[in-house]
Amino acid sequence: MAVIRSTSLLCCALLATAAAPPAAPRFTRIYPLNANEGVFAYARISPDGRYLAYASEASNPRTPAATSRVVTVVELARQRVIFTEPGIDSYWSPDGQRMIYSSFTGRGTSVSLLHLGTLAVTRDVVPPTYGDYYSWGTRDGKDLILTIVSHYYNLNGDHGVLPVSTVPACPGIGMGDRPLLSKDGARITTFVRGTVVVRSLTDCDSIIDTGIRGAKADFSWDGRYIALHVPKASGTGYDIQVVDLQRKTVRTVTNLPGSSFFPSWTKDGRLCFRYDGDEYRGFMMADNVLSAPEHPLATMIRHEPAERSWSTVFPETARPAQPLALVLVWGTWSAHSPDALMDLERAQRDFTRRGLDVAALMATDPGSHETDVDRMLARYAVHLPRVPLAPDRLWLTEENNQNPTTLLFRDGVLVDRRMGAQTAEQLESWVSATVAAPSAPASPWPP
Repeated sequence: MAVIRSTSLLCCALLATAAAPPAAPRFTRIYPLNANEGVFAYARISPDGRYLAYASEASNPRTPAATSRVVTVVELARQRVIFTEPGIDSYWSPDGQRMIYSSFTGRGTSVSLLHLGTLAVTRDVVPPTYGDYYSWGTRDGKDLILTIVSHYYNLNGDHGVLPVSTVPACPGIGMGDRPLLSKDGARITTFVRGTVVVRSLTDCDSIIDTGIRGAKADFSWDGRYIALHVPKASGTGYDIQVVDLQRKTVRTVTNLPGSSFFPSWTKDGRLCFRYDGDEYRGFMMADNVLSAPEHPLATMIRHEPAERSWSTVFPETARPAQPLALVLVWGTWSAHSPDALMDLERAQRDFTRRGLDVAALMATDPGSHETDVDRMLARYAVHLPRVPLAPDRLWLTEENNQNPTTLLFRDGVLVDRRMGAQTAEQLESWVSATVAAPSAPASPWPP
């Protein structure tokens, strides 16, 4: 009888194993967005997964084209907002006790620190001219802050130690664009000619080109993985991918009908990300993310060509007659897009007033729904001419790295590009410098 019972138990165990579904990532909705609420840039989950920080963006009911951006910290367990202040670009300290952000409190922009335990705020950590889009690591026992313009500095208590340092340029890749810092402060993820590159913060000894044309990539707490969003193969939205930097493999974590953006890691290996779909808009948490099938990274890395022309990027559209052409490539899922659109129109009016012969146009990424495009253009009264952009040429614009991105063509040749929303003043200065140049400037991309 004992043998029969053991055999039966073994058979039941085998049947249960066979019937169990294979391991797969699991997704939980953790915080919905209001119907009229957007998110300015990335959001960040606290290291323990208890708090979510994001810049809530909403229109002003008195002036629909105007928006307010408010740093919002949510205690997820109770779905309770515990802190708000006008501002953007929040990022948690490695111990989860503080949060750095850009504050807009009516006294100008201030680089500020929130203390989670008391909700007290320290102002003027460093001058805001050193950059925003912060990331935070701990290196040699010291807090280290990196900004989007590749400046970095230590903190002494709640204040930055000056002068700041700058990420060095490396042969073949240059400095890279719009970096994020690893939790140990040793490495960064950055963009080089359209692909995500992992490199050392302070030297050129270790460089990994993933070959992936994705967006800002967040390091896991052990430094082995990076997570980022990439365009779906169908061109209809974005998925989250995870790269194993040791095994040189990549996993696609999400397979959801909508778009998934800007993942960030908890210490226990979960991923928080923003989701935009017909069925749900808000923030989600993924666990068991490493159960997704992995595949080798591409061995043949395809960068954007250093020389690009109008006909290769926008072959369906005749080249503008003007010698200079600005094209804003944007998507409805970026809260930066309205500002960029309105500033481009404002710059165009200034070009006309000054007698500068400059074309100003726009193109939308293939992941943006036409109804959303129409709604945004109507809401902000934008009337820029639109040129079509096919999904298989999105990578030529580098908007897959940063939404929005502005391209500058001179006599049909792409001579420069700027990632992120540009103000009218920045556009005007950029064009003026190009007009003053005797010929097309040298390529800004490393060979």
